[in-house]
Amino acid sequence: MNISKAITIGYLAKISAANVNASHTEGNVVVAKKVTLPDGSTIPYISGQAIRRMLRDRLEDLGYKLSDLFASVKGQEVTPPVRPWEFVDEDLFGYLDPSGGKRRTSPVRVSAAVGLFPFQGDRDLGTRSFERFGQNMTAGGNMFETELYANLFKGTILIELDRVGIFRENEIGENNGKSLDNSERKRRVRDLIEALNLLWGGGRTARMLSDLSPKFIAYARLKVKHPVFLEAFVAHYENNKYRLELEPLKNALNKFDNYFEYKVFGLDSGIYSNEDEIREVLGQYGEVVTVHEAIAKAKGDIDGLWKESSA
Repeated sequence: MNISKAITIGYLAKISAANVNASHTEGNVVVAKKVTLPDGSTIPYISGQAIRRMLRDRLEDLGYKLSDLFASVKGQEVTPPVRPWEFVDEDLFGYLDPSGGKRRTSPVRVSAAVGLFPFQGDRDLGTRSFERFGQNMTAGGNMFETELYANLFKGTILIELDRVGIFRENEIGENNGKSLDNSERKRRVRDLIEALNLLWGGGRTARMLSDLSPKFIAYARLKVKHPVFLEAFVAHYENNKYRLELEPLKNALNKFDNYFEYKVFGLDSGIYSNEDEIREVLGQYGEVVTVHEAIAKAKGDIDGLWKESSA
């Protein structure tokens, strides 16, 4: 149990119509972030920075007091509080203190959420009415457009267990460093997973609110630090549902078989055309339950960490 080095979580989130994370504006068009594939097509993505911000916000919803990123500003120099034992976001997501040379690399690594299907060029048309600015309605308004998409996004989180709640000398500027007790370390990891379960956010939520909580999840506790599921999700679209291809996922599970200590899969109904196949195939590797049940089992697994050792 105590040799676990990491937890990795691969997940899929469904978006019906939104532009969660915009790029720059071209004229009057709000452009979605996209990456170009070798064949020249483009797929939308939500940056890792945006996902981290959403997780941070959800942790605040769960009752954590977050750090003030601008606790001290001198000219161009912005200094955070550097009290990771007090602020969960400094512990989990790291910081840089340029004035004191203190730096904590995030023990929680977050991938971009990448769409599994190409961008189709859809746009939402809107108008900013001049009436809002005190003019008559007949004055009209400015037209604007927003790129949007319907897609299934894949994402991965890698949590370095041996670093959560452990703060080295060079990270906090104190001799011998500091550490949290194991109960608090476990609480922070559990609540990070709950934050993923509650994920939403991004831009344009006033008119394009999106639910980014997972509709499929693969949770694994590992002897090594590796984002096992990062490239293991491939899907197709058939009969108005997504079909999850299982060979890439099976390949990842077989490839890293010697390093798993525990794994569980969560699957929500009504999203995938091959639900029975997913349950049957993945059931050979671990328990397959609903997403919320998988989240509960993951939290239970975390409760078993660090039972014999003290931080």
